[in-house]
Amino acid sequence: MNAQRIRASLKKLLAIFIVICLLLGGVAQYLFRSVSDLYLVSVQGRLEERALQYKKSFLFKMNSDLQMLRAMACMLEDAEQNATLDDTGRLMSNLWDASITAGFGCLRYFDVQGAGKQLRSGEAVTTIQLDQQVVELQTVVQQALQGEPASSSAFYDAYLGYNVVGYAAPVYSNGQISGVLACSVSTETYAEILTCVSSISDIGAVAVLSADGEVFASTRTHQSQGFYDLNGSDYLNEELCGRFMQALAAEEPQFFEFTRNHVSLYACVMPMGINTDKIIIVDTDKGVSDAVSDVVRYAHLIAILFAGTSILFALAVLWLNRRYSMQLLQVAYHDRLTGAYNRYKFFQLLDQRRKKNTAYTVAAINIRKFKYINELFSSDRSDQLLKDICAALQRCMEPGEFFCRDTADTFAICLNTADRERAKERLNAILEQLKDSGQNMHPTYPVTFYGGCATPDDCVDKNSNEELMSHVMLALSYAKQSQQATVTFYDSKAHDRETLNNYIENRMEWALEHGEFQMYFQPKMDLQNHTISGAEALVRWIVDGKQTIFPDQFIPLFERNGFCIKLDFYMVEEACKQIRAWMDDGRSPIPISVNQTKLLLYEDDYVERLCAITRKYDVPNRYITLEILEGLALENPEKVAVCIDQLHSHGFSISMDDFGNGYASLTTLSQLQIDELKLDRSFLLQADQNTEHNRRKILEVVIEVAKRLHISIVAEGIETEAHEQLMREMHCNYGQGYFYSRPILADEFTAKFLQNDAQ
Repeated sequence: MNAQRIRASLKKLLAIFIVICLLLGGVAQYLFRSVSDLYLVSVQGRLEERALQYKKSFLFKMNSDLQMLRAMACMLEDAEQNATLDDTGRLMSNLWDASITAGFGCLRYFDVQGAGKQLRSGEAVTTIQLDQQVVELQTVVQQALQGEPASSSAFYDAYLGYNVVGYAAPVYSNGQISGVLACSVSTETYAEILTCVSSISDIGAVAVLSADGEVFASTRTHQSQGFYDLNGSDYLNEELCGRFMQALAAEEPQFFEFTRNHVSLYACVMPMGINTDKIIIVDTDKGVSDAVSDVVRYAHLIAILFAGTSILFALAVLWLNRRYSMQLLQVAYHDRLTGAYNRYKFFQLLDQRRKKNTAYTVAAINIRKFKYINELFSSDRSDQLLKDICAALQRCMEPGEFFCRDTADTFAICLNTADRERAKERLNAILEQLKDSGQNMHPTYPVTFYGGCATPDDCVDKNSNEELMSHVMLALSYAKQSQQATVTFYDSKAHDRETLNNYIENRMEWALEHGEFQMYFQPKMDLQNHTISGAEALVRWIVDGKQTIFPDQFIPLFERNGFCIKLDFYMVEEACKQIRAWMDDGRSPIPISVNQTKLLLYEDDYVERLCAITRKYDVPNRYITLEILEGLALENPEKVAVCIDQLHSHGFSISMDDFGNGYASLTTLSQLQIDELKLDRSFLLQADQNTEHNRRKILEVVIEVAKRLHISIVAEGIETEAHEQLMREMHCNYGQGYFYSRPILADEFTAKFLQNDAQ
């Protein structure tokens, strides 16, 4: 009673604790998010404000330089009406003092043909050509020749030996553009402009970058050795460079946060409005928004205090819960009825065993017909049997081995060997000892066991307990089906067959509806004149136009589940479609043989459905030959004979396929009114290889009997010229095999074997 009260109190305390934590956590999270959102909005606003200040200062400098250049261009206009290129060079020398005042590093003049002069401090005027200049300079000059002053992004000026920004302004003569005056300004002057606006902290920075990440000007370039050089900086990792490059590609201001050297930094990337340059400002929260930063820190402190209080409260709950932990473990890891390990604990022990890299086999054992034991005896007796088995298994375990009760009467065991023979001997010895446990059930009722085994080597994923146990249970199902073997091992080939069969049954209806079953043709040749006399329609399953599933993989399954009825009617219809296509194309059709399952002959409307298909395509029934297997004649010869008579009455031909492969006798040929007999390829191979000619004599007798019964003979499996010669000597009518052609698609068959009568 006291234990129940304590458990009830514990549950109540846990409920109160959870509710309080949820409430406090929700409030704290809401407040923290609100403050954090306010903080981020404040940081972004301050960063954007400062970025605008830098942008205005930068643009002011650029506009000033451009205005100075335009003024100098106007001075050239006044003196250039009759001046030559050399005169222009002397005029540039007169303007040099103004260039020095403006901070220009170099003056260049180009006429409309691209010839020009170049001047810098301490040197004479030199002659240059526009097409020999860097691309950036050529671009701004070409823009100025169109009548508009232009500026460039930063580029390296080999003449000056440092990075510059280029400007160009048109020079007019008599109202027409006669040339362009260009200048270069060191990017260091723009870095100084950025530095003059002291709106960042000591570790903050401002830079102007081009769209490809090249530095235009920076306040920290001389200190950080290219902190903003996104193409080659040691300070920026690949992820951060990607974020910067993404921001540079955007049309609107971008904001994001990152950490460098354990310091949180906030970045703003803003378009400059000229070319594709962008201005970047990076600063800490202390440098951007001190007041909001302090509020956030207070919020963090409150969150820490809340977390500490919650931890103390949780420790109190855990202290109360500790006394019951062993009972919880017992429930979590052990079977309630037998006290053995459960599946969860068994998997944990398997993981530990796997980490030790020691070989092992997992086995599962079952009691045969356990449900009948429950019905014959009371559930208490059955439960006691399971307890006795558990006790017996405990006595059988060697050091390092362990077991669990998986489900109902299934026990899983880990054995200390991966050798199949040793594991089988070990498990059989365990099962022998378990038989003693079943003697307590009833003296006259024997309790027997069976088992299945698998090892991690049988698995694709060597670390998957679920896959290993699925293989063990599959092996156990093999043992259950077998009446001879008590212990079986997992068979990967059998598993693959079951997997394929499951795939086939799940997809067969869809495949039939979507035309994955394709019709191939193999020619049937007249052995006497070597002409085409017919073709056999063979089905191939092409999955997604790539993978081929062959008939021996799906036909036996279709025979069992009855799907072969649909497939055979489908093949008859495909054959009729092809015959109709030949007739419409002006070709003489040939008979097509279609295999028919024995199940069709027991369908009441079989003949009517066949006739409906041929009428649908207006194909004479004589062009359809229905192939049946010889074994069908032995099962119900009277029923088969009646069905064959009905088919004959409607004009269909009947062929018996694979004769000689089963148990059909010559008597069968006299009982059934068939039109054609197809000799199994094994008949031909045996006759060809038999040195004493006994097989050949038998084959000759079969052919002779068939001829006397007016039955045509088709020899299957003709692969060589010798095979063909042998069948011709025996007066066989037709041949079919790889010697003539492998099974091929209808289009290839038509082109290869059928002529167009209209041609």
